Amino acid sequence: MDASDFESDASETVGQEPGGPIDALRQWLLIDGNRVAIAVGISAAIGAVVYGLVVANYLAVGPGSYLPTLTGSGLTSGLLTLLTVTLSINQLILSRVFGSTDKLSDRLSGVVDFRDRVETIADVAATPSNPAEFLALVGETMVDRVERVRRTADPDPDLRSYLDAIEGYASELSDVRERSDSTRELLSTLLGPGYANNLVATERVRNEYEGDLPEEASDHLAAIHDLLKAVAVTRQFFKTLAIQQDLARLSRMLVYFGVPGLVTLFGLTLAYTRSTVSVPPALRIWVASVGLAVVSLPISVLVAYMLRVATVSLYSVSVGPFVPPEERSTD
Repeated sequence: MDASDFESDASETVGQEPGGPIDALRQWLLIDGNRVAIAVGISAAIGAVVYGLVVANYLAVGPGSYLPTLTGSGLTSGLLTLLTVTLSINQLILSRVFGSTDKLSDRLSGVVDFRDRVETIADVAATPSNPAEFLALVGETMVDRVERVRRTADPDPDLRSYLDAIEGYASELSDVRERSDSTRELLSTLLGPGYANNLVATERVRNEYEGDLPEEASDHLAAIHDLLKAVAVTRQFFKTLAIQQDLARLSRMLVYFGVPGLVTLFGLTLAYTRSTVSVPPALRIWVASVGLAVVSLPISVLVAYMLRVATVSLYSVSVGPFVPPEERSTD
């Protein structure tokens, strides 16, 4: 067994900080950033581009321009179609929330059984209901089990490297209590293949040291293995919650920004006709730029939220030790 394997696993732990400013910006844009702020930024950029093209005489906003056609038909139908997406999103959310009493009871029983298993391993009366506290308990219990393996066995360098790697991973899990204020932030710390690498490493250690370790140490390794599986289940459960919350927020934001967008679109259509423009010449460039920026807000909101939903889905596909190459990639 190569000790460097465990060192590489430990480097892929939860809560890992981005490697540089580009990585930090990328993570903020795709996962951590405020979706409304990103949407406003996208729309502001659209308005700035329109303004620049008008100043450069690539676009016309005076009498005889194609702006009335754009606002009167294309954008109006597109915006109305986008608003109907809200209904589809709500139906998707409700299909996950509603259910028969049997299905809801089975779902509740599964959650209770899962928590009971963690309580047994952690030797606590009850596990916390707060997601960050729950994950921190798993990490603290894992650290405790690592210490017990050290006390009950005489680890060689390879086993010591494995225990150090698991302890580092578990310590990061314990720290999420202080860093995570929401389900989405908590999930952000769990993305990537770190848990799967450590799960495979634990299975390898249990198989290679089978019969060589005291029974008590083997039991602690089995508990570590069960706790890593609990992390896998917890990650998928939190992913479901986070995506449902994001879709619910997206539905609400589409309504909030869609109605002003429609009003602005109607105003532009009435102000700009094929023959005359009721807007003073000095204000036309500003009305067109700001108006199109406001009209683009609903699609910008959709883009901002879909970026996060797609990213979270891509980097949390795996449920066990099988990790697709896409989840390991940083592209």
